[in-house]
Amino acid sequence: MTPQRLAEVIGEQESMIAGLQREYAEVESRIRELESQDARERVEFVQADGRFAPVSQSSLDEPMRVSQVVRAVKPNGGSTGEAVGVYLARWGEFLSGDPRDANTEGGVFPVIFGTVMMTMLLSIIVVPFGIVAALYLREYARQGAVTSILRIAINNLAGVPSIVFGMFGLAFFCVTVGKYIDRGPEAPIERGGWWWLAAGAAILVAGALVMAVMARPAPGCSPQRRHAMMGWAVSILWVAAAALAVYLVARTPYFDGFFSAKPGPTFGTRGILWASLTLALLTLPVVIVATEEAVAAVPRSMREGSYGCGASKWQTIRRIVLPGAMPGIMTGMILAMARGAGEVAPLMFVGAMKQAPKLPVSLDWPFLHAERSFMHLGFHIYDLGFQAPDSEAARPLVWTTTLLLLAIVVFLNLSAILIRARLRAKNRGSAV
Repeated sequence: MTPQRLAEVIGEQESMIAGLQREYAEVESRIRELESQDARERVEFVQADGRFAPVSQSSLDEPMRVSQVVRAVKPNGGSTGEAVGVYLARWGEFLSGDPRDANTEGGVFPVIFGTVMMTMLLSIIVVPFGIVAALYLREYARQGAVTSILRIAINNLAGVPSIVFGMFGLAFFCVTVGKYIDRGPEAPIERGGWWWLAAGAAILVAGALVMAVMARPAPGCSPQRRHAMMGWAVSILWVAAAALAVYLVARTPYFDGFFSAKPGPTFGTRGILWASLTLALLTLPVVIVATEEAVAAVPRSMREGSYGCGASKWQTIRRIVLPGAMPGIMTGMILAMARGAGEVAPLMFVGAMKQAPKLPVSLDWPFLHAERSFMHLGFHIYDLGFQAPDSEAARPLVWTTTLLLLAIVVFLNLSAILIRARLRAKNRGSAV
């Protein structure tokens, strides 16, 4: 871009900013005028016992403002059908409307949408990883000290406080990974040195492949001590190659970030993607343990029959083991969904907001905006109960939102239970 064109672009941007500032000042002046008018005009709704609806529970002697009136009905002046209609209409407004007045009024549709969306993303992320890890530990890994240590680590991971996962998600996903996606590496290495390191990583991979072949004993011969030592050497080479590959990606000079032209962070801040990944780590031990138990419960005779028919190990896993273990895998997913949907502490660090300006899904490309923050029912309950300016007036919303969260969790669990029941019936039918 030439200096002249750059100056023209800067002038256009400054003119646009000046126009937006004038428009903002006009809108702000109009808001101030409406607020002053609203403060002058009040309305009183007097009950039969002489009490009237106050402006807030902390100002019981002050009448309501006109702007607070959404609907005026006579509860004893209509028929039963009209009363039921008003009740259902209020529920419709609550479920489909947007929150207003510091979340103490209005509906909870963005909150419901964010909760369900995060739970679905969490399930999509955690279930495949949990299945792969469980299959490796049960079907491929050599049972010994290493696998025992891994199982102990997985069980201990299930006992880590959820707020620790939130801090990890903020530090690793939001700050480290998100900043890398936005701006690229902070201190990239020189291109010549990067290629030398890449060649070293390739040599490590080649050495690991060669030693893996040498570590296998000859057909008909029992494994010896040198084969075990070569196996350990192969593991060390693979770990070194993986660590070097991560270093090459983190310090690459060939990536400047996807959003380096934007002034503010895009993925380097809290969002629904990082919240889903954090809760996926939180619920991963549940899925791994449930899947591993389900895989171990598949009868050995079915595996041997598959091998006897000439099937390979992967064909046996794909056609015999996984279908037989699917009900148990669904049980792990149900437990993960139930725990992930009710967590609040990690979401305070990685994604949940008091008021999200936009939904994570829209008609604009790419339709799913994983970088956007979202609203969550658990965080909404906390905000209403402890952060609302008028907690007494918000108390009915707290109970209603809590009931709604329980209903959503039950609905999601029932859906997964029905799918599990169908899979179990299908397996019984195929077994017969």
